[in-house]
Amino acid sequence: MEDRVGYCLPPSLCQSRPWLMISHGQDAQRQTFFDISKNYYYSKIIPELRDKLICNSSYGWLVLQDYTTQDYSLLNLVSMEMIQLPPIEFSTNEYCILWLPPSDPNSHLLIVFKDFLMLWRPGDTEFVRKEFLFDVEFNSFSTINVHEGNIYALVAPHKDIVKADFKDPIIHFKKLINGEKPTLGLQEGQVFYKSYLVECNNEMLLVYKIYSASFLSHGVVSTFEIFQLDYSNDAWIEVKDIGERTIFLSEYQGRSSLVSNPQVKTNSIYFTQHRHLCIFDLDDQSIELSLPCPIVSKSNSAFCWIWG
Repeated sequence: MEDRVGYCLPPSLCQSRPWLMISHGQDAQRQTFFDISKNYYYSKIIPELRDKLICNSSYGWLVLQDYTTQDYSLLNLVSMEMIQLPPIEFSTNEYCILWLPPSDPNSHLLIVFKDFLMLWRPGDTEFVRKEFLFDVEFNSFSTINVHEGNIYALVAPHKDIVKADFKDPIIHFKKLINGEKPTLGLQEGQVFYKSYLVECNNEMLLVYKIYSASFLSHGVVSTFEIFQLDYSNDAWIEVKDIGERTIFLSEYQGRSSLVSNPQVKTNSIYFTQHRHLCIFDLDDQSIELSLPCPIVSKSNSAFCWIWG
C-alpha cells in the first residue's frame, strides 16, 4: 500500500460518523467520498472497487460483490486488505450482515437470501447453508438488522417482527410480539413506503420511509415515521424525537450515530434520493436537499454510507 498514490486510496474514515460514497463512471470505476462534516468531496479511483456492488459497510470493512463473476469479497478501507471469499452458486441476495470484523474469532458473514442464508467464518473454505423456519406466515424480508448480538427482521406479508434463533441445522425465526402492528398515517398520494430496522440508543427502531407516489413511477420521499419496539408492553410506540442522534439510511441498511460535529444535524435522518443528499428534520418535518457532487450523473451511480 505504501507505493500507491493518493487518488487510489480512500480518505481517512471516522468512527463516529459515516462518509457518503458514490460509485459512478464506466464499470463503477470512480468513487467519490463526501464528508458531511465539511461539505466537501474527494474523487478517487480505487481499483479494488471497480465493477463492485457494495453490499454492506461495517467496522471499516466493505462486503463487495463482483458485478461480473458474482463472487464476494471483503475489503478493509484502512489497510486495503482484501479477503476473497469462497464462491457460492447463488447471486441475488436480499441482505448481507457482517457480524464483528474478520479479525475477531467470533466474526460471521451472513448472506441472506429469501428462504435461506449462507454463513462464512474467517478461515472457512466454503460457505455453510442454513435453512429458515418461521413461526409466522412469510413471503419476504422487509428489513433485517442486528441488535445487541441478535438478528431481528420485519417480514411480509403481515409486518411481523421476528428474532433469529440459531439451531443447527436451521435458523428458527420466532415471532417477537403479538400486539398491534404500527399504523402509518398515510396521506392522499402516499401509496408506497420502505422499512428499516435501526438500532438507536440501545433500542430497536422501525423507520418507515414514505413516498409521495409509487416507487415505480419515481416518486419522491415525503416524510418518515418511526416506531420503537416496547418489549414490556408487547407493542410498538411512535417516536417523534431521537435526541442527539442521527439516522443514516442506505438502500437496504440503516444505522444511527451520536455525532459530535456541529455541521451534522441531530434528531434527523440522512438519506439519498436520485443524486441528492437529503436531510429529514424530525423537529419541523422538513426535507433539505443538496448536491454532494456535481460530476455524478443521474444514472449509473450508486450511493452508500461507509463506516469506520
